[in-house]
Amino acid sequence: MRWIALVLMPMLAACSHPSPAFWGVAPVRVSVGQSTFDVRIVGRHAQAIRLSREWAPRTISVAPRAAAAIAEVSGCAVPRLWGDQAMLEAALVCGPGASARRGVPRVQECRVVPTRRRWTEMACTPRAED
Repeated sequence: MRWIALVLMPMLAACSHPSPAFWGVAPVRVSVGQSTFDVRIVGRHAQAIRLSREWAPRTISVAPRAAAAIAEVSGCAVPRLWGDQAMLEAALVCGPGASARRGVPRVQECRVVPTRRRWTEMACTPRAED
């Protein structure tokens, strides 16, 4: 019985399996800085799973990149994130008449705004075109 667990653990640890709310949703792979994410969107809720290997990343350093990846894929603002450095979820805020959509190439600059609440507040603005 123990050997089954030893065989299954590496296989389970190597995948970017989404939480149940995002099952069946095809991911969009996005790279922001040194991080690569699989982003999934359901309605006005998004999930970013970090795929890149980074040495001891902290949530405060990964969160702005995850927010930028979600904003790039959805085309919506990402004011709140929650989760950890491997998987972050976000509530999307879209403008009037806009809805979350996939594949919108909209590069965002994001920064963490300190807060005492459980959620990490983000401030994102579209990057100026060169």
